[in-house]
Amino acid sequence: MPNTQPLDLALCDALLQRYQPDIDAMTGKGWDHSNSAILSGMAKAFVRHHKPEHLEYIRRFVDRFVAEDGSVSHLSDTLDEMHPGVLCLFMFEQTGQEKYRQAARIMRDHFLGTPDKPSAFRRTTEGGYWHKNMEKYRNVMTVDGIYMIYPFLAQYAARFGDDEALATVVRQILMISERSFNTTSGLPYHAWHAEKNFPWANPITGTSSQFWSRASGWFAMGLVDVLDAMPADHAGRATLLFLLRSLAEGVARHQHADGLWYQVLDHAGKAGNFPESSATGMLVYALQKGVRTGLLPQQYASNASRGWQALQTHIAYFSDGGPQVRSVAPAMGVQVDYAAYIGIRPVEVPCAQGVQHPHGYIGALMAAAEMA
Repeated sequence: MPNTQPLDLALCDALLQRYQPDIDAMTGKGWDHSNSAILSGMAKAFVRHHKPEHLEYIRRFVDRFVAEDGSVSHLSDTLDEMHPGVLCLFMFEQTGQEKYRQAARIMRDHFLGTPDKPSAFRRTTEGGYWHKNMEKYRNVMTVDGIYMIYPFLAQYAARFGDDEALATVVRQILMISERSFNTTSGLPYHAWHAEKNFPWANPITGTSSQFWSRASGWFAMGLVDVLDAMPADHAGRATLLFLLRSLAEGVARHQHADGLWYQVLDHAGKAGNFPESSATGMLVYALQKGVRTGLLPQQYASNASRGWQALQTHIAYFSDGGPQVRSVAPAMGVQVDYAAYIGIRPVEVPCAQGVQHPHGYIGALMAAAEMA
């Protein structure tokens, strides 16, 4: 029988039913955004519904990597694996246990470095952090990287008064935005290459060629979460707020008549392009939260509502009675052109067999929790 609970609650309960002992049973990615972004959505649902089993599920994952002294195992040198820092802050807020505060501090220092130990992360000659420390991402900055690290640093800075962390947040967001944000469309290109010679990079500007929907979704969520954590009088706030509002105007303009956002945002009616549920959920979250917190004008609530209603038409029920999110782009890196982005066809989450892609859960949970 289909689940009649609120969608955020139904999704959380389904996650507990499907993936035990913790969320990594689905992804196998460990201390990575693939797991922590889902659990961030669950954390938002917990704040609303206060189901202790949801908090315990988050704690069980975090405690696999955070020891009693706060040390964090499996720290890496990619932005994707910094996102779980938000869970350390959440667990500290919920429990007051010192080990979670210490873990957040260790992750902050791992990224920014200390006088005794420099950062493990590589940067471009201008100081922009690579998305991943590997040849495929050599001197590459991405707009999705904003969500992976900077909401954590902004929240850390707000809680513990860390001016250096917040200055880094503003500087890095502006650095990638100056290089990737297209003011004509109001949308960000997926990535930028400092050397401008990768196959996907424009040889003049260094940008990738397409406005990939989920990259814009990560970007939008990152901006609204950072701004929500920033002090109202911070010197960088006005510029980031202008950026968020420019982005909101762009994504609203490129919302399809059916209420959804499509895999390549500015080609919604083009053959082969498809509605993309994870990005739709992320953009719904960002627009609605932006309106609720006063960052965005009220007009964008209608875009969020249309997107939310449309997203729900792409959520069915799986054989176990829990929600199944349809039309989700699988995980992907920067693609060379439009054909490559639409050539990676959408999947369902969960599916009966094979790889289970977490991004559908992420978008749907974030939207459901915010629209509630």
